[in-house]
Amino acid sequence: MRLSIATALFMFTAITAANAYESNDLNKLNKSGNCPDCDLRGVELQYKDMKGAAMKKANLRDSMLKQIDLSSADLSGADMRRSDLEKSTLVSADLENAILQDADMEKAVMSGANFRRANLRGADFDSANVEGGNFRNADIRKAYFKRANLKNADFSGAKVSETNFKRANMSGAIMTNTELDETNFTRADLTDAHLQKANLSHANFYRAILVKADMTGARLSNATFWGANLSGANLESAKGLEQEQLEGACGSAETVLPDNLKLKPCRE
Repeated sequence: MRLSIATALFMFTAITAANAYESNDLNKLNKSGNCPDCDLRGVELQYKDMKGAAMKKANLRDSMLKQIDLSSADLSGADMRRSDLEKSTLVSADLENAILQDADMEKAVMSGANFRRANLRGADFDSANVEGGNFRNADIRKAYFKRANLKNADFSGAKVSETNFKRANMSGAIMTNTELDETNFTRADLTDAHLQKANLSHANFYRAILVKADMTGARLSNATFWGANLSGANLESAKGLEQEQLEGACGSAETVLPDNLKLKPCRE
């Protein structure tokens, strides 16, 4: 149905008002560098140096935050959904319980950041550096981590279903008891990763590096391992793993498999 001009103008005004920040709150932020509980919806703060800013529970929904420096900032509980954080710096930032659903964090530097219990559904971490990041109990379903650096990151207890980790560096990552069903690990580096008792059903490990990965007790029904390197990996007590899933994969004499399963040796 075609809208009248008056109706269209009303809707545009309503949407604009819904995304408008409070000018007093922005002034407070600019003067002190701190603004907890502030309404900063749709604000433009790109390129600013805001290291250590106190912005707990701030509303930063739909904000433009490209290349901002929020290292060590307190953003716990902040609403940052759909915000643009491309190439931003959030080293050691606290984002516990924050909402970053559908946010853009491509090429951001976030090493040591705390995303515990954060809502990261559909967020874009393409080529981001989140080495040592804390994702414990976070909701990361359908997020995008292609080429991201997630070395030694902790995903324990997180919901990570249908997430894309293609070509990500996940060496030493902790994913114990994590929901990882239908997750894409194509060509990911999972050397020394901790995947004990993880749900990896229907996961894709095409050409993934799983050298010395610990997958004891993991659920592996319908997981794909074609071209994967399982040298030294521990799959003891893995559930749902069938011989046909291992055809095309390779391992070593140190690889531990459930009874009656075998792997061809990897070429040196």
